[in-house]
Amino acid sequence: MNDSDHMFTLQESATAYAAAAQHMLGDDATFLENNASAIPIFVSMLFQSLEISIKSAGVESGLFTTQEARSRQNTRSGHGIKELASLAEEKLGGENFNAIILALSFPNRGSRVEEFLGEMICGSALEKTRDSYATRRLGYGEVRAGDFALIYPVSEWVSAVKQTAVSLPTAIHILSEWKVSESKSKHFAIWLGKK
Repeated sequence: MNDSDHMFTLQESATAYAAAAQHMLGDDATFLENNASAIPIFVSMLFQSLEISIKSAGVESGLFTTQEARSRQNTRSGHGIKELASLAEEKLGGENFNAIILALSFPNRGSRVEEFLGEMICGSALEKTRDSYATRRLGYGEVRAGDFALIYPVSEWVSAVKQTAVSLPTAIHILSEWKVSESKSKHFAIWLGKK
């Protein structure tokens, strides 16, 4: 089965995971407060959404292939959020994850999306969370104290991940243009404002 045989697009899947987390959170977060054992699943859904968003942005822009994104050695079978972002950075010639974070968050500038994505991709506070997610311990609820963390305010975190998924077409366009640009800039070239 190839990616075109899938029932849903990567963007639809990324958006669905974030929407499910948003629904689980509810209006006042009482569900999570009253059901602590659901928190790892909630966090896992947010990481799943971001994983799919990075893969979608990278593959659909031609930045990397599906096979590269699923590499057991380089991306932890495609579940390593930091490793996927690192693959994108390498292809863009960026550094410190700025390129991929900027591309994914650009459609939502002025919000805290960039900050939340940075925390999820490379923030020290979520280092153990990324590992728990990549090894699937988080999704299966096989966690111990300290294996995962939340970013506050949680409702803004969920919104940031969902906005990233919803805005994937813009991120894909940016990455596509960036990839073929002759500029060696580690930031957007001047073509961005002209499209």
